[in-house]
Amino acid sequence: MITVPDGEFLKGAFLVIEGIDGAGKSTLCKILEQRLGEEGLKVKVTQEPTYDEVGSFIREEKVKNISQKAEALLFVADRAVHTERILKWVEEGYIVICDRYFASTVAYQSSGLNGEALDREWLIALNRPVIAVPDLTVLLDIDPKKGMERIGGRDGLSKYEELHYLENTRREYLRLADEFDFMIIDAEESQAEIANIIITKLREIS
Repeated sequence: MITVPDGEFLKGAFLVIEGIDGAGKSTLCKILEQRLGEEGLKVKVTQEPTYDEVGSFIREEKVKNISQKAEALLFVADRAVHTERILKWVEEGYIVICDRYFASTVAYQSSGLNGEALDREWLIALNRPVIAVPDLTVLLDIDPKKGMERIGGRDGLSKYEELHYLENTRREYLRLADEFDFMIIDAEESQAEIANIIITKLREIS
């Protein structure tokens, strides 16, 4: 990604937004899409699991009662296809904003879902061949209790949305942020201010 002196993006970029449930990822992605689009930039918002072939298979839960390890492999298969598409979009000049990427698989699958915690190093090694390095990964950090309050009105919480489990997931996210140099932002800041911080950072690293 490069810029001209006034800060206009000339080439694509890959931005990832991470965080536990209730951190505000999806809302922030929409705000960033609008803000960057208003600047005349091409923006593509995507997410994981995707709505593509493998991702839809995961979302629709077509395979019941599979092991957590098998589920992790499905997430990685979806990511392998997704990464190819992301790189193509970036080459075409899009600012690609991805709601969750590989850190989600590591954080969630290593945190003891239903008492089963996969080895984090195995998960990281599994992902390495299929991921691209984002220009910027942002971790929206929030206390799990507050995150649960935010999602309390949803119809039917997912199997991942349980307080003790999200506390473990948050700890793993913070560990990953330190290990992979994520930008950590307090998710309780206003969404507008968070968007300002992210856009400024994207320009700094361009």
